Amino acid sequence: MNGGASISTEAGEVTLIADELSRAVELTLDPTVSHDARSQAYTACESFKENSPWCAQAGLLLASGAHYSAVVKHFGLQLMEHTVKYRWPQISQAEKIFIKENAMKLLFMGGWDTAHLNDALARVIVEMIKREWPQQWPTLLAELSDACNRGHVHTQIVLHVFLRLAEDVATLQTLEQHQRRKDICQALTSNMAEIFAFFMRLIELHVQEFREKTAAGDFNAAASNGRVVQVVLLTLTGFVEWVSVSHIVTNNGRLLQILCILLQDDAFQLAAAECLLQLVNRKGSTKERKPLMILFSEDAISCIHRAALASINVMDEKNYLFLKKLSQVLAGLGQQLTSLWSCATNIDSWLPVLLETLLLLTLHPSLSLAHTANSVWLAFFKHEQISKLPHVLAIIPRWLQATAPKVLKVSYPSSRVSGVNDAVTYACMDYDSDQEFIIFFLRCRTEILDSFRHCMSAAPLVTWSYVEQWTRAALDKAPACPPSLDMHHPLYVEWEALSQVLDVVLSRLLHAEPRPDVYEGLQLLQRCVVCTPASPLMLSLLLSFISALFVFLSCASCQMAGPGVGSAGAELLPRVLDRIFAALVYEGDEPSAPRSRAVKNVRRHAAGLLVKLGSKYPLLLLPVFGRLHGAARAVLARPVLSAVESVTLQEALLLVANHFANYERQSALVAQVLGDCGERWAALGPHLSSARGLASLIGLDSPPTDAEDERGQARRTLLHALTLVLGVVKRTQVPDDPDKASRGGFSAGMTPSGNPIWRNPCTTHVLPLLTHVLSLARALHELHDEGATSLRHTAHARALSLPASEQHNLLGLRDHDAAANTPQDRMQNFIHTLHDNVCHLVGAAATTLGRELYAVPGLANALANSLLHGLERLPDHWLRPLVRSALKPLLHHCPPAHLLDVAVAVFQHFAPFMLVHLNARWEYIASLYEAGRLEEEGGSDAREVLEDMLLRQLTREYLDVLKIALVGGALTNEPSGGDMEEDSPPSAPQRAPEQVSELGVLVLAHPAAGPAALHTVLYALTWSDSMSSLRACPLVVPALRAALEANRVTANEANGALAAVLQALRTHGQHDANQAALLALAVQVYETLRPRFPSVVGVLRAIPDVDAHDLHRLDEKLTAAPARPAKIDKSKRDLFKKITARLIGRNVGQLFKKEVFILNLPTMHKASKEKASNAVDAPGGANLPGLFASAPT
Repeated sequence: MNGGASISTEAGEVTLIADELSRAVELTLDPTVSHDARSQAYTACESFKENSPWCAQAGLLLASGAHYSAVVKHFGLQLMEHTVKYRWPQISQAEKIFIKENAMKLLFMGGWDTAHLNDALARVIVEMIKREWPQQWPTLLAELSDACNRGHVHTQIVLHVFLRLAEDVATLQTLEQHQRRKDICQALTSNMAEIFAFFMRLIELHVQEFREKTAAGDFNAAASNGRVVQVVLLTLTGFVEWVSVSHIVTNNGRLLQILCILLQDDAFQLAAAECLLQLVNRKGSTKERKPLMILFSEDAISCIHRAALASINVMDEKNYLFLKKLSQVLAGLGQQLTSLWSCATNIDSWLPVLLETLLLLTLHPSLSLAHTANSVWLAFFKHEQISKLPHVLAIIPRWLQATAPKVLKVSYPSSRVSGVNDAVTYACMDYDSDQEFIIFFLRCRTEILDSFRHCMSAAPLVTWSYVEQWTRAALDKAPACPPSLDMHHPLYVEWEALSQVLDVVLSRLLHAEPRPDVYEGLQLLQRCVVCTPASPLMLSLLLSFISALFVFLSCASCQMAGPGVGSAGAELLPRVLDRIFAALVYEGDEPSAPRSRAVKNVRRHAAGLLVKLGSKYPLLLLPVFGRLHGAARAVLARPVLSAVESVTLQEALLLVANHFANYERQSALVAQVLGDCGERWAALGPHLSSARGLASLIGLDSPPTDAEDERGQARRTLLHALTLVLGVVKRTQVPDDPDKASRGGFSAGMTPSGNPIWRNPCTTHVLPLLTHVLSLARALHELHDEGATSLRHTAHARALSLPASEQHNLLGLRDHDAAANTPQDRMQNFIHTLHDNVCHLVGAAATTLGRELYAVPGLANALANSLLHGLERLPDHWLRPLVRSALKPLLHHCPPAHLLDVAVAVFQHFAPFMLVHLNARWEYIASLYEAGRLEEEGGSDAREVLEDMLLRQLTREYLDVLKIALVGGALTNEPSGGDMEEDSPPSAPQRAPEQVSELGVLVLAHPAAGPAALHTVLYALTWSDSMSSLRACPLVVPALRAALEANRVTANEANGALAAVLQALRTHGQHDANQAALLALAVQVYETLRPRFPSVVGVLRAIPDVDAHDLHRLDEKLTAAPARPAKIDKSKRDLFKKITARLIGRNVGQLFKKEVFILNLPTMHKASKEKASNAVDAPGGANLPGLFASAPT
């Protein structure tokens, strides 16, 4: 009696608790209550969930109570799930049985009509399965089978159980306990044949019933069957990407056949396409994927074609979504086909249908569909066998017609357009802003152009014929071109797209077989030469046409072209050059008016085109160099060229002259190009000796003005002189062929080791000017001195700040006017251009002048007193070009004979400063993060965001310099953007070098440069930039070993080195690539330091809760292994990971995650291979083949 009363009392208490929880849950979602009341209700619910022993009982009461709302029921199921998930090991066996029995009772009762409640119940059951099945719940599958026999809703819940279980143990692998995941996967695998047979029966039965009841007009019953089919397909989607492919293709691929048939059913096509998508995107070996070739049959491909045909002309969101999914299926099929081509059979029966389907998607107005379909076309054109198939070659003309319009630029509308079936409408459906769409469009167009390029290789005559006809038609429209045309005009849009297509198609002309008719190409080039569009925008595009078509002149000069073609090319070449020179002096419609930006672009395009031709076709231009030179001198004699235009033109001359391979002739040309440059530098010299003189010379101390004055002329003179020297140094080269160089008089003797020394034709002309350039560098740096503020007029206060264009580049903005509109902007850009060009000049001189530069007496001191003067006052955006453009090539090209007197001498001046500077800057950035001023969301100050991005870029580029200085390596071009590691996850570094280079030995042995370099590398591991940390990893061990050999490491520094690696694990351990690299590095550092500094073990002992036995085992492994293994021992790395587990950083999303503990169950008995694995041991002898024999009716 007392026991019964006690149970009754407890039940009453639970009922009261449930009622209170119900009211609290309703309060949290009531918009009329106050914030404090809602917060208190929420806190009460969470407190009960975490602390109450009645969690499961109250949850069951809430879930099963008929008078509770759906929200309250869902909270009740959450309470049950929470109990299973976090308290299962602690609760009693009786309570476990209570939860299990009642959860299954809810299942047998049929759940609810609300889908999310059924899904929540499935999650409760899955959490119990993860802890009990199969060892302690052998009857599970039988119970699920019984539930399926009770109705459609029961079946859906069971399917959700299978889906969530598959996600947790296979797809998403959220079940972290390895042994339990292994047990469940083994149990699923052993019963997978029966499970898949169950899925198949459900689909066939309910699809049939759905169609019968729909035909009979019983739409409610049909909808119930339809929901079951949808859930089966969803569940299959979670299985097909990881189960054995044998289950997928069993029964002659019946599952694949059903999925293809369902693509034509409006009710199920999207779910079927999603399931097929997971199938065709399966990874694995060729043997594993070969059975999927069953999809390449006439029936399957015809189903896909009919499904696409039915949806292609229906403009609504549902059909469009299906088409996007179907296009992804085709993309997956295309990738499988290209990799499994040798397994394809009966190609003629299905390939034409597949190509027609792809063409349908390409013709659709949506660029998203065309982009996805293009990935298949590109794969086909790249494939050696597929690209030559008659069916593919036959469809190429239609593909060209369909694809060419996709290259035309589409502008995202300022307002949403509806009711029009065009690319703009679909752009609005796919993208929310112009910024998003333009990023997609540029990527889409790039890949489509790549298809054009490979199509030219597959079918050169057909491809060129289409592009030629398009070009002729476009040139026919030139007379109708209005003078005031803008960039949105249809004619401009067409010409701009055509210029892109011409460029990529003709880039393959020399490799095409058979090659298109060269004479026809020359005729087309002739038409471009005589074409005279009225608009400067169109004239610039015409130059792009000429640039692309110029390759026909190269073909015409070939001996195989024939005498008629060769003479036609020789006759046309001077006319082409004349046309380019005419564009170089183009003045527009009003020569007396200030030049518009479009006119300036035409002139710069013409100059740049001459440089391109001089670089790409120098041997073609060499015979007409006299004419080219004369035309250039005539143009240069006219006072109409800007500094950039004149220097670019002369660079083209130097590029062609390089192929004379004659030192004296090239030297004479350099002297002619430089002309009175020496006198101009001499005149400027007194003004460049100080910041005050420079400020006065360029007008920095005067009010800004648009009027042409003496200081404006001085700015142009200075920029022209500097740009001209830079152009000469960059473009004047020694022949690559040693024999040509020797015969041409470039030899200047031999090194002691027997290597030839070459002299550059420009050296004797440029070196005397280098003093003035370095004076300019010092004056520019002195502008940053504290006392130099008074030298700037107040209107030029931001002249030394980061230009707006650079800010936009770093922030990834594109909707801005790149031109400098005000005199203040032009002054700011001018000063930064001077600084950039000085840095580029030093780097270019190191690259081209070589030993002649490094042999200049006192070079290191000259650089230290000019280019490296006042470093501590330079902002990061001034240090970046110094590091990237000057210091990196200067160290990289330094000859061995001058490592000590130039490279080390420069580095000893720079390295200590960078260590202090970067440390201080990273501490400042860390303080901004701590203060919450650099949040990803919330509108951080743009200045602080820019500082963060600049520091990341500067750090990465300086680490490249350290790599060159310590271990050597090739020069790399860094992206100018400020990508953070969240945007582009760091990739694993290449294998670290074992030893430092010759320069590295000298640097690390230096008393100032050595410690600075080593400490910078160690600090870089810990700075809050995962990319920098990853780049520093390969440098640590070689540098540490070299420093040890030089006896420059103390016990404290050894401890600090290991501590730095551990701190880096703390900071960057959340990134997989960083964690792997740092663990390997930690083992190597400990291995390197432990024999000489036994005290480093104290660093590991300081780790909280470290196991002394693990430390002892680590020391034993180190003593047993060779001192320098070729490969890091995995057991040592794993042991080190265990020792440092408490330190390794975690993602912020994991920091406060409640830990889930699941106990391992007894080891499962593994059935022998000979025994059929279609049943599990159960007390009642469960008959698994018959479990799902019946289904609900």
